Amino acid sequence: MQRRLPPTSIFFEQLANSIDMTRRAPPLPALRAFAAWVRLGSVNAAAEELQLTPGAGSHQIRALEEFLAVPLIERNGRRWALTDTGRIYGYQVRQALQDIVDVTERVRSQRPVQAHTQDLRVAVLPSFANGWLLPRLADFTRWHPQVRLQLHGSMDYVALNEGQVDCAIRFGHGRWSEVEVRPLMGDSLLLLASPTLLGPEPPQTLQQVMQMPLLHASENWATWLADLPEAHNGEQRPAIHMGFTDSTHLLEATRLGMGVALSRRSIADQLLQRRELVQAHVHECPHASAYYLLLPQVSGKHPARDAFADWLQGACARFAQRHALPTGVLSAG
Repeated sequence: MQRRLPPTSIFFEQLANSIDMTRRAPPLPALRAFAAWVRLGSVNAAAEELQLTPGAGSHQIRALEEFLAVPLIERNGRRWALTDTGRIYGYQVRQALQDIVDVTERVRSQRPVQAHTQDLRVAVLPSFANGWLLPRLADFTRWHPQVRLQLHGSMDYVALNEGQVDCAIRFGHGRWSEVEVRPLMGDSLLLLASPTLLGPEPPQTLQQVMQMPLLHASENWATWLADLPEAHNGEQRPAIHMGFTDSTHLLEATRLGMGVALSRRSIADQLLQRRELVQAHVHECPHASAYYLLLPQVSGKHPARDAFADWLQGACARFAQRHALPTGVLSAG
């Protein structure tokens, strides 16, 4: 009977078969320097990020152009601008480098777990579990089939040291005592509505949005309004049409076309991807709170928990980067 290859073996076998070793690839340092310049818009900033001198950073980019025999940058003194080819190539290079980072994180997250099934009890906010975590858990279980997850949906703080759960995902300011706190990612506030409610001619101004039925849960409309770039006056103060104590109920009411809601991007992610909800206004406001993983301060070895923590931090980092959210920063104070 032929031995079944594990997922990693299949992946690397397919990867090896797909690489054409007869084709010469550009030097990786030059690609990294070019991608950093495209992202940051400054040779000095790119060089600092890569721990190079500005001269060395410029040399790497010129070396890439020489390798390609195609100009990527138009130089006018100290002012650099991407050529059309450079703009397309820069986008593709950034995507390729990010793919390498993503698959590396997935491989690094594969810490060995015990041969027998090991339970892992995770306390998590129901809204985050429904909107963000559950759609991604198949990826974790594919890499770690021996870990048997038990999700404990809870709005309340769970005392980890009492042994009820092994870890907890919480949303707040990062100040919890007697636990190890690992930052996961920030979030943002955005105005959502169903495409049906907005109709064929969506509102073009904030005033038009505010005339629609407004739904409210825990998020502060005043915070979102105060962050608007345009002038805000008292006439735009929202008149709440309906309130909810559960964000999941809020999003379902919004999906059904009952009104416009202010929501965190993370918990509305799946509805946005399926276009069951769309943004009713372009403005997106940074949230003052963030997601954290809480672990017991003192505990024995727990390979399943370590594997889950590594996977979760990687998944959050990818989501945060995709949506320009802060990650890895504990709140001050």
